Amino acid sequence: MKFSSHIVLLCLAAYILGHRLAAAQNPQVIDSLKQQLRAALDDSTRIRAYANLTWEYAITRSKLDTAQMYADSISYLASINKDREAENLAAFYYGVIERFKGEFSEGLKHLDRYVAFHEKKGDSLKMTAGLFQIATIQNNMGDWSASLTNYLRILKIYRSLNMDESTATTLHSIGHIQRKLGKPREALKTYMESIGINEKINNITGLSMNYESLGNTYREMGQYDKAEIHLQRALDYARDENRDYGIASVTENLGNLFEDKGNFQKALNYHLDALNIRNGLPSKKDRALSLNKVGSTYLKLQNTTKAEPYLAKSLALAETIDAKTILLNNYEALMALNERKGNYKRAYEYQRRYMVTKDSILNAQTLKQLHELETRYETEQKDHKIELLNRDKELQETKNRRQVLIRNFLIGIFLLSSLIAWLIINSLRQRLKNQKLIAAKNEEIKLTELREELSTLELKALRAQMNPHFLFNCMNSINRMILSSDNENASRYLAKFSKLVRLMLENSENPKVSLKEELEMLEAYIEMESLRLKGRIICDISVDESVDQEATLIPSMILQPFVENAIWHGLSHLEKDGRLIIEVLEKDRFLHCHIIDNGIGREASLKLQSHYLVKKKPMGIKITEKRLHLLSKSKMVNLITIKDLKNKNRALGTQVDILIPI
Repeated sequence: MKFSSHIVLLCLAAYILGHRLAAAQNPQVIDSLKQQLRAALDDSTRIRAYANLTWEYAITRSKLDTAQMYADSISYLASINKDREAENLAAFYYGVIERFKGEFSEGLKHLDRYVAFHEKKGDSLKMTAGLFQIATIQNNMGDWSASLTNYLRILKIYRSLNMDESTATTLHSIGHIQRKLGKPREALKTYMESIGINEKINNITGLSMNYESLGNTYREMGQYDKAEIHLQRALDYARDENRDYGIASVTENLGNLFEDKGNFQKALNYHLDALNIRNGLPSKKDRALSLNKVGSTYLKLQNTTKAEPYLAKSLALAETIDAKTILLNNYEALMALNERKGNYKRAYEYQRRYMVTKDSILNAQTLKQLHELETRYETEQKDHKIELLNRDKELQETKNRRQVLIRNFLIGIFLLSSLIAWLIINSLRQRLKNQKLIAAKNEEIKLTELREELSTLELKALRAQMNPHFLFNCMNSINRMILSSDNENASRYLAKFSKLVRLMLENSENPKVSLKEELEMLEAYIEMESLRLKGRIICDISVDESVDQEATLIPSMILQPFVENAIWHGLSHLEKDGRLIIEVLEKDRFLHCHIIDNGIGREASLKLQSHYLVKKKPMGIKITEKRLHLLSKSKMVNLITIKDLKNKNRALGTQVDILIPI
């Protein structure tokens, strides 16, 4: 069963938006997914729906029990279907849920299993989804070096897959780790690299987040002017896409910047703007934080009257969601406020609450650290045992390999001896068989030589028939001119005829002539016929550049009968503009010759009682066809193809396609 790689993108989205949308939930998305679940017809579709529902509930951070229920449903369907991929998908979501609960060690166990499964399968994209969650947990645990190592591993995979948006997001996360490791200048370079990619893909959200991080880094470095420039730019990008939670976050950071600069009035304005925006957003934690910022800033402005209601509201909201860090900030501020008012009893009460909450945080952290140390110890012990078992296994495998090697050696000697004996016997048999085959082959060669000799004699006989036929036609043309008293043209015709006869005699002893010589004879013949028809014929001969005209050998006078038929039965009946096209190209060890005329066509020629190729093939065509079949060693039948060229039943001429073996 295959699951889409949208998990990776969901992980990135959760990392980017999770802390800002902690209590957010999209009811429309949830309802749509539940409808998909109800409409699911198979377990594969149900598992996808459960996975999406698990994610939607998990990222709220406040409905983790519901997320756990849907993750359990994935696990159940995976077990009954024995679907290992679905089992590991459930492990992924268990890891995410434990991360949001703060149970980091448990979360790592599930996610390590998920990553190992997809690493073994070679699915780098899904493996990256698990690595991203592991790196985030390591960041939360303060193991920044391990977190950075995983982020760099993730980055390498995204870059190899050309996933620009994911690459930019990972770079942004790496920048945060570098800041925590006390390397702000390296963080600045990383943020700028992320900005470059986001600009290329026009990712406005990514640009806003990176400029916000740049501003916060410069603020931490004490470079307040640069910090303000970058935070203002982040605010512009957030406003461009009307992203309220982003606007509120950047506005709050601008307030923090002016607090650091000592400009408390301007800081207050920014904190009030952030609070106004967060009043319309679902995150109680962010709203409690803004209320605390406004109250604390009023306190710095010595305005205890206005500070107190904001701090009281923040405290009440933080208590409902058990946001201990915000509780500490409120207890500290309210303690200072009551001291100024002279209400020492209440100041003491807030101090007591502050200490109790701080101790509870420390105790929880200590217990968690002890649990994590215990988990690491157990893991190391298991790894040590596995290592010892692997060593024993390797020693046993070495011993087994040695025994197998000895056994194989003995078997090899036996087989080799058997093979030598068989080869000797087979060699004697083969020698006798070869002697018989040689005798039979010699007989076959003699028969083949006799056949080739007979074919050569038959070709010579056909050529001997061809030349008288051609001479008869030419002499007949001269006779017609003399009878019609066209003595001048008869004289020219006779001169060209003499040249053609000379070329034929020069090639008479050779069974084949070069293509160049054949085309020269053909041109001489066409010039002779054009003279007879008083220039009514225009001829165009084209040879493909890949054909070597001098090296390509073909039978002499092989094309002339087809050109003769095109002229006598097609073009001679035209009053003017007779056109003859001869094209030659080489393909699949054959010379493809196309003879195209724009004559009257075969049907009209038959009506004029001329003999063409359909009813009765002229002698020249018959002889040429026999010559081609004798030359062809293949059993091809259609060495000559004739096509009638028409346009809406109107004759446009004739095309003859000839295949000459070469």
